[in-house]
Amino acid sequence: MRKIIFKYSIELIVIIVSILISFSLESARQSSIEKELKNKIITRLVSVINEDIKQIDGFIYLQNYSLNSCNKLFQNLSGDYNMSNDSIMYHISSVSRALRSFFPQGSVFNQLVSSDLIKMIESEELTRKLFKLYNEDLKRHDVHTKEFDNFFLKFNYSLSENYFLQDNWSNSPTDSNPIRIHSYRFNEEYYKSNRMFSDIIESKTSIIQYLQELNVLRKSFSTLKDLCVDELSIN
Repeated sequence: MRKIIFKYSIELIVIIVSILISFSLESARQSSIEKELKNKIITRLVSVINEDIKQIDGFIYLQNYSLNSCNKLFQNLSGDYNMSNDSIMYHISSVSRALRSFFPQGSVFNQLVSSDLIKMIESEELTRKLFKLYNEDLKRHDVHTKEFDNFFLKFNYSLSENYFLQDNWSNSPTDSNPIRIHSYRFNEEYYKSNRMFSDIIESKTSIIQYLQELNVLRKSFSTLKDLCVDELSIN
């Protein structure tokens, strides 16, 4: 009887151990699959970050171009009235071009979260900075961008209303000659008005603040990219 009990006990133990090993192997296999999927998404995220950094660089160039025009108009409106009407209208159009702003891509990060693969990331710093950038910094940037755009939409409308300005802007933010003026009616009274002067001052302040934010975001994206590359190098 004892021999029979012992025999079946051994068989039961073997079955249990086999089941546990099977579960362990399946868990390891599933973990390997999830890690591979996580790495594929992070690889896509690196690509998207590169695109966003390139986009930011373009808008930094564009905003600096507009800021330079703000400075020229500010100097001219401060009493140095030595610019031609064509030059004035070119720089006014350049300031209004600051309306173009940066819109980041968040779909890959959202996929990483919705698929729950973000839990597979081994770097706590990467996980923390992913959530900070996409759930905090970029949402705050979106609010600031709307405020920025609202001001320049009103500014652009005032140009159409007071100068009948018709112009075209290049699609490339880094074009060295991005503005084409087709026609305008120069309104000297409005140009020398307090409203125009205050709009140029406000434009200058807004562009400087926006440039500061773009530079901070660029640094955050660059750091995030490095952390993603480090994550991919983990075996």
